[in-house]
Parts: sequence; C-alpha cells; structure tokens
Amino acid sequence: MADRTFTDEELVAFLDGEEEHAPMSAIRAALKRDPVVQQRLDALRIDTQAVADGFATLLEQNRHAPETPVAPPARGFGVPVMAMAASLALAIGLGAGTYLNHKAQPGWLDYVAAYQALYSTETLAHIQQDAVAQQAELDRVAVAIGKMLTPAELDVLSGAEYKRAQVLNFNDKPLIQLTFLTDDGDPLALCIIRSDKGRSARPELSQMEGMSAAVWGQSGYEYLLIGGQDNAQIERYAEAFSEAEI
Repeated sequence: MADRTFTDEELVAFLDGEEEHAPMSAIRAALKRDPVVQQRLDALRIDTQAVADGFATLLEQNRHAPETPVAPPARGFGVPVMAMAASLALAIGLGAGTYLNHKAQPGWLDYVAAYQALYSTETLAHIQQDAVAQQAELDRVAVAIGKMLTPAELDVLSGAEYKRAQVLNFNDKPLIQLTFLTDDGDPLALCIIRSDKGRSARPELSQMEGMSAAVWGQSGYEYLLIGGQDNAQIERYAEAFSEAEI
C-alpha cells in the first residue's frame, strides 16, 4: 500500500506535539521507512539555536562597542537597556521570519471553502437528475474514496435538495463534493475525504470564507458541510448527516 502523503500542517503539528492535529503514529511509522518525511520535517523545524546565537552575537557586539560620552538621561531607558531591547527585537524578528517561512500551508478545508465561495444559486439551480442518474453519479465518485452512497441517504435535509456529486483532489488525495440547494437559494456542499485525524464525531461549527460551516470525523473519514450564513441550519443539517453516518 502506498505511503500516506502528509500535509505541512500535519507535520508542523507533529513537531509541536499537537496530537489532536496530527496523525502522530502514522508519521512516526513513516519516518522509519521514508527519508523524505524526515527531510520535510527538518525543513519545517525552526532553527532555535541560530536565533539564540544571533542574539548572543548582538549582545557581544554591544558589550565591546566604544563608549561615547553622553549625559545620563533624566528619564527613560539607558543605552545598554535600549541595546538589549533592540537585540531582543531583532532576535524575535529572526524567529518570526523563520516561522513565517515555515508556517503550515492551508489545508483541504481552506481550499474547499474558497472554492465554495464561488458558488451561487445559478451554479446549481439548473441541475435536474432523476434517481437513476443520481445513483450512477454517486457510484462513480464513490470509487474515489471507497464510500458507497445512495440518493435516499442524501435526502435527509428538510428545505434542501440534493443536486450533484463530483470528485476533487487535494495534494494527490481524492475528496468528493456533494452539493445541495436550499429553498432560499443557498448552495451547500458536503465534502468528504479519507482521514485518520480522529476528529470529533460531533459537528463543530465555525465560519469559513464568510459562510457557516461544520466539521466532524467518522469511521476513517473527515467531513465539511459549508454554505450560506445560517448557523442553525448548518448545525441541523450536519447533525442529520452525522447521525445517518453518511
């Protein structure tokens, strides 16, 4: 079986020991057999020693600087204190710059949310398929992630109509998008991807790209339901999908 591809976000979380955001055991196992994973971790690791050395050098330079006669200020910071503050600021800047260069890249949730933000009522309103066509489409996309679905299973939302399914891709990893249109004309998307993050099975509400969203995990899959701005509606629909074990 091919090794799993880890995102930079997961590897950074692994380095930080954030077990809730990284598949710790899977990464440890991959490190034993795949040197590329170790190389990626090394590239993402902040060189704290270099920051400390730079800070020490700056302090040393300040200590040996020629003295300039100046009248002691009545108030405020003295020269050594100001130099110390400048050195500290530069050291922090070095660390921040390294962090910014290696910060976690957007994950699949971010990309899907940005894609969903492009949807409008007109994107889905014209789509009309009978149950036979819907099942054929669901059978096609199910192969991508190994999850079989039926139109009846998706017909659990009061006030929203199932429209279509398609296969998307993130970092060479397939995910499927199931789209719905509410009676109010809001396009919704339920996206599913294989994942072993161990996310909570209870939907967690959030805002993404100005839209209401809910994320949860179940039986080796991660789910995102997103669209519109009705938090109560998204929470209700997400719970319906979660309870039905879609």
